[in-house]
Amino acid sequence: MDSQTHYCKNQGSFPLDKFHQKGTEKGKGVLLVGESPAPNGWRLSGKACYDTNGKLLATGKRLNQLLSDLSLSVETCGFTELAKCYVGKDKQSLEKCCVGCWPIFKRQIKCANYKLLIILGVKTLKIFNKLCNTQLTTGVLVQVTIDNKHYFVLGIYHPSPINPHGQKKNLEIFGRVKESLLKII
Repeated sequence: MDSQTHYCKNQGSFPLDKFHQKGTEKGKGVLLVGESPAPNGWRLSGKACYDTNGKLLATGKRLNQLLSDLSLSVETCGFTELAKCYVGKDKQSLEKCCVGCWPIFKRQIKCANYKLLIILGVKTLKIFNKLCNTQLTTGVLVQVTIDNKHYFVLGIYHPSPINPHGQKKNLEIFGRVKESLLKII
C-alpha cells in the first residue's frame, strides 16, 4: 500500500476539508460516516459518492433512497470516513487506520454543528463503538458523547449493492425511526 495514502500516521497536518463534505440546508446537522474512501469514489473525484465522470455511484443512489423521506440527500448531508486512509482490500489495516484517524474525525465533527451521525455499515459501527467506548447496535438510534458534545447516532447496514439484504433492512430502520430523525434534524 502506498504510504502517501496513510493519513493516520500524520493526522496533525491533515486538512479538515479533505474527505469531509459539510452539509447544506436541512442536511447541515447530519453527517454520514463511511468506513474509508472507496477506490472509485471521492478519493479520485473529490465528491462523496460520485465517480470522476460526475456520476452518482450505486451506494449514493441507495443512500438517497433512504434519505429522501427526510428531505435529505447525499448532496445535502455532511459526509466523511472514519479512516481517511485508502486501505483497499487490506481490511486488516482498517481498524489501525481508524484509530490513527480518530483525532481527525473528532476535529471534523467539532468544526461543524452536527446533531446526527449515521454510521454506514456493521464493521464501521463496530470500530466506532471501540473508539467511543460504546455498544451501539445497528438500527437503534441513541445519543452518545464525544469530547463533551452530544450527538444522536444511528448505525445502518452498508448501502452498497454488494450487500443484497442491507437496503431492505435499512428501509425498515428508517421507517421505524423516521419521526425521531425528523425531530433531530
